[in-house]
Amino acid sequence: MSEINPAELARFSKLFEVLDDASRKTLLSLSKKQKFEKGAVICKEGDDGDAFFVVTTGKVKVQGDNFGEAKDLDTLGAGQFFGEVALLSNQKRQATVTALEATELVAFPKAAVEQVLKAAPKAKELLQKVGLYRTEDAMRKMME
Repeated sequence: MSEINPAELARFSKLFEVLDDASRKTLLSLSKKQKFEKGAVICKEGDDGDAFFVVTTGKVKVQGDNFGEAKDLDTLGAGQFFGEVALLSNQKRQATVTALEATELVAFPKAAVEQVLKAAPKAKELLQKVGLYRTEDAMRKMME
């Protein structure tokens, strides 16, 4: 994956459109690129939420534990993000995320996100809304 600059980050995900250029630069400077092969587990339900991730290439599958059985909750691709619920709520991860194909992500550590969100209330509000929606959506899918 080529180097992502702050302006490109805004194109990857709507979340970053609400950040100013300085906040995007700060977030990127503290982020880390990660690659996963098909089938690799990126994070597991019950793990600590120490980062959130943006998919830059590839696809991932999000699954929840439904009384011992894996339940598909979502499929995410380039520009979409995950891991924000555990990060914002200081709770354990609510789902397991697995690479469906060779996938590249940008990982944003909790400390970096907290630093940027202090100065960007619109971004924090957007993350909280997405987190609430995903929690409600996951609950609905688990009940199906």
